[in-house]
Amino acid sequence: MTTEHLTNWRDARYDMPVSRQLERYNELAAKNASARARTELVARGVYDPARHGADDRPALTVAEHIELLALAECVARTVRHPSNLHHALLAGVTWAEIAHVVDSDEFTVRRDYQRWADDQYDLNRHSPDRGMSADEHAAATARVAEGAGDTR
Repeated sequence: MTTEHLTNWRDARYDMPVSRQLERYNELAAKNASARARTELVARGVYDPARHGADDRPALTVAEHIELLALAECVARTVRHPSNLHHALLAGVTWAEIAHVVDSDEFTVRRDYQRWADDQYDLNRHSPDRGMSADEHAAATARVAEGAGDTR
């Protein structure tokens, strides 16, 4: 367990691998659920130390709540990364399938992908060893336009 709490999602992103982020998130979420459950049982008057355990279950501190939020955001941003959509498209997943999976519409998914591709191209222009080359960007842009006007 970390001794210093993460204060924003960027700290988690850069300071620990996703597997550790999930592990720490699960630790905090379990601690929170346990404390809240004990509080609820006590409030209802049905808490039984013999049945529910006599150990104290302190609520999360403010710092732990912030850390829990930061970890949740970091994990979400990491696993929802646009490059996953890019690789799915390269593997043959259709725009309609992607829109369905992410509970969106094709226009929005295509627009967001184009923005990501544009950002990757801009990154490449400043750091040629990163992002999308001009050819990769052109292919991504063509992919966005492919079948966009179909009414099938």
